Amino acid sequence: MRLSAAVALLLLVAYHGLRIAASQCTGLACDWYIPLSLVVPIAIVVAVAVAGIVAFPKARRAGASSWAAGIAVATVLGVAGPPVALAVLRDSPDVLVPVATVLWLLGPFYVLAFSVFAKRSRAPS
Repeated sequence: MRLSAAVALLLLVAYHGLRIAASQCTGLACDWYIPLSLVVPIAIVVAVAVAGIVAFPKARRAGASSWAAGIAVATVLGVAGPPVALAVLRDSPDVLVPVATVLWLLGPFYVLAFSVFAKRSRAPS
């Protein structure tokens, strides 16, 4: 569960690193970024979905229904939110990246929070 959330976060960091690298180059040398700029966001969406899909049943089995609901909402926002944001913000591409980033971050952060805090709150005193 933590691994899938960490993979999603690492992919997000890699995506922003690639964006920075691509903004520094010009000409044909930048063509390497084109396939990655398509593949990495799809991989992020898949990783966010996997993190939520793995964590949701664990939260339900643990009897943490509020955590399960939060994980479900954060996962749906992380998977469906960026395409909706793309449709809404198609004329403002500079705004899309930060909005998509926040939506992608919700799921992995919520999963990591569940993995850390839900276990502490159920621990016997």
